[in-house]
Amino acid sequence: MSDCTVMLSDGRKLGFAEYGQSDGEVVFVFHGTPGARFQIYATRLESIAKEGPVPLRIIVPERPGYGLSDAKEGRTLEDWCQDIEALADELGVERFSIVGISGGGPFALACAYRMPTRVRKIAVICGLGPIDILGQEGLSNEEKTCLQGPEFTRAYITQLANMVNADPDRFTAYYISNLPKLDRELISDDLVPVFKQFAIEAARQVEGMIDDYVIFGQPWDIPLQKIQVPVAFWHSEADHIVPIRHAEYLASLIPNAELHRMQDYDHTGSVLAVQLELYDFLTSG
Repeated sequence: MSDCTVMLSDGRKLGFAEYGQSDGEVVFVFHGTPGARFQIYATRLESIAKEGPVPLRIIVPERPGYGLSDAKEGRTLEDWCQDIEALADELGVERFSIVGISGGGPFALACAYRMPTRVRKIAVICGLGPIDILGQEGLSNEEKTCLQGPEFTRAYITQLANMVNADPDRFTAYYISNLPKLDRELISDDLVPVFKQFAIEAARQVEGMIDDYVIFGQPWDIPLQKIQVPVAFWHSEADHIVPIRHAEYLASLIPNAELHRMQDYDHTGSVLAVQLELYDFLTSG
């Protein structure tokens, strides 16, 4: 994995990390909320790709206000599409697929609509749907708290950051130990240091998470019925963070979208559990 930044036309820095092989098929992975360029999911996908027939170049950009990326006041889904297009241009990448994880889902679907000639495929795992339509029923208490407004999100992420900064190792051990058994079993020893770095970088700034939840609480302004890029959803029936009805709604509107239902795994575990299927989806056709 390598750490990088690029300078955008408005003077902002955009941070990202690269995994995999430089000559592989390009996949952008959009992190959840909170998030960072350090991703256990990208690490696992990188390992699978090393053993597979098709190499992958995996790029994990940090949205404005996360990690190394400068914040952008009043940012929108459209703004993120422009950032990704600029990053792809800077890296010399013409065509790419996108994986949107949890809170990264809306940003992935926005790119699918806005960049149909550049995006090959979209995978959304445990993704959030439009709150203005679906409401907050079934969301976790943390999600509901942050959707109350920026001051509530700021208080939540500040408390989380204080816990991480006080003792990153203790926070990491505490978080993993409190995952459901099936989810916890999927986090192998080699992923623990990656998760710790994720926690540190996710807590580096507060604006990213605040702005994400402002976006989540507003209409997406994406005509889902007009998305022509192949889209596949993976979502667990047991997800207690984002209920599966979010994926059901999105898949019902996007033409020819696939919905893969999972059982037993919760939010974290289901993303790790689908990595082999995800690799096959990204590299087929």
